[in-house]
Amino acid sequence: MNRQFTKRIFIGISLVLLTWSIIGVALASSGIGQTEFVALDLSSSIDTQERNSLDFYSFMISTATSVNVSLDLVLTSWNSGGTNIAWSDAIFTAIETGFMALALGTVSIERREDRRLQKLRDRILFEVSDNPGIHLRELHRIIGCAMGALQYHLKFLEQEGQVVSLRYGNVRHIFLNDYSSDENVMRLTAIARNPTMGQILSECAKNGQTTQAEISRTLDVDKSLISYYISGLLKADILRTVKVFGREKPVILTEWARTVIDVQGILVQ
Repeated sequence: MNRQFTKRIFIGISLVLLTWSIIGVALASSGIGQTEFVALDLSSSIDTQERNSLDFYSFMISTATSVNVSLDLVLTSWNSGGTNIAWSDAIFTAIETGFMALALGTVSIERREDRRLQKLRDRILFEVSDNPGIHLRELHRIIGCAMGALQYHLKFLEQEGQVVSLRYGNVRHIFLNDYSSDENVMRLTAIARNPTMGQILSECAKNGQTTQAEISRTLDVDKSLISYYISGLLKADILRTVKVFGREKPVILTEWARTVIDVQGILVQ
């Protein structure tokens, strides 16, 4: 809101100056403001009046945006006293001031906007680096900007090759581009961010092989929910069952999953 208000103020002031300048040029070209010179005492010692050669005033207004505005005005001066060029100087000053205010104001606002955008993108990169596999809504809660703005910046960062995303189920997870080139590693990292699945993986990493009933009792989570999550981990080849005699088969981390957890430093809770 403040940025838009400031921009409107700059544009408004510039337009007022430019409008006044245009009116001044029109009045000067129509002869208004020169009455006092036309009404000079013609009975004075001056018998003849000769028109001097035309003077051309060219002003080049250079702006920070490399836009050059060149204005050429033709002014006529008389031997009897000449044209008062103060009015013309005021016109040129107003025009120059108007264009410069518009250009400098716009450049200043755009630079401030660029700094703001870069600051937000740096914050996104920091959070993604600190939380590999963070999902979109979690990142949205941390950053605190509008979801549309976050998606826009993530798209920009992904096109620039700074981040990559992985969709697991209905959730989109974000990683730095250099986190891993193995999609299985990224998937495991994303899965570990789910609180319940992370706790299941933590129990398996701590105890070796364990059963769903033991996990349910330890985590105080309904066994049907534990069964649902373990089924997904088995399909993802993160867990595997152990063949034993008995009604319930224990589960254990696969070798690659255990290695990734150790090497990548995935903090499963």
